[in-house]
Parts: sequence; C-alpha cells; structure tokens
Amino acid sequence: MRAGDVIRAPFPRVPIAVIDPADVAAVAAVALRTPGHEGRTYALSGPEALRPGEQVAILGQALGRDLRFEGLSDEAAREELHAGMSPEYADAVLDIFTGSTDESVVRPTVEDVTGRPPGTFAQWAATHADAFR
Repeated sequence: MRAGDVIRAPFPRVPIAVIDPADVAAVAAVALRTPGHEGRTYALSGPEALRPGEQVAILGQALGRDLRFEGLSDEAAREELHAGMSPEYADAVLDIFTGSTDESVVRPTVEDVTGRPPGTFAQWAATHADAFR
C-alpha cells in the first residue's frame, strides 16, 4: 500500500467474518478471569462477513485513499502460498478458503462472552489506519 493504490489478494469471492484481535483478547480475558468457562471452546468471528474487495474499500475510506482491489486466481494464490510457507501449511490455508470451512459465518460468541458486540472491520481500520500509511 505504501507503493501504490492497487491491493492484490487471494480468494476474491470468499467472504470472511474477520475478527479484531482485541475481541479475541477480550474473550480470553473473560474466560480466564471468570468462572464457568473451564473446558469450553469458543468459535469466534467478527460481526460481518466481507470479501477482500470490501475490506480494501473500507481500509481505503479509513485512509482517505481510493484503493483498488485485484483478486488473485486460485492458482496464483496457490503459487504465492507455496512460495512463502511449507507445502502442508499452504495446502491447509487453500483448503480453508476454497471450500472445506465456512469462514463467513457470523457468530454471537464475542457478545455472549463479553457482553458487548464485536468491533467492525471499519472500526479496526480506523483505529489502525496509521499502520498502513
């Protein structure tokens, strides 16, 4: 992003209910500090499922820039993943985003555990915009 306004990313048609790491920490803090969470496993998500192009548009708004999204083909994504990580890990990532798991599911867990709704991607982008400048 520092070099230009075109953001390339894999899996352009895959919506993901991305979660703010601060919400992960908030759930963990409640689970670790209050009784009743022993042995429980929580599936977490953000409050909305967004495709990568939608995430780029939101980030562009937070930065005050007109960013453009270009989706990579699945084959190009495979090549990039295999170039940067072990084949087993790359194949697991590909499996997640090409069909075996549904990362678009919005879950109520953050609010159920913490008593407040999870932050949106737009809120996260506004909070962390300086990191992208």
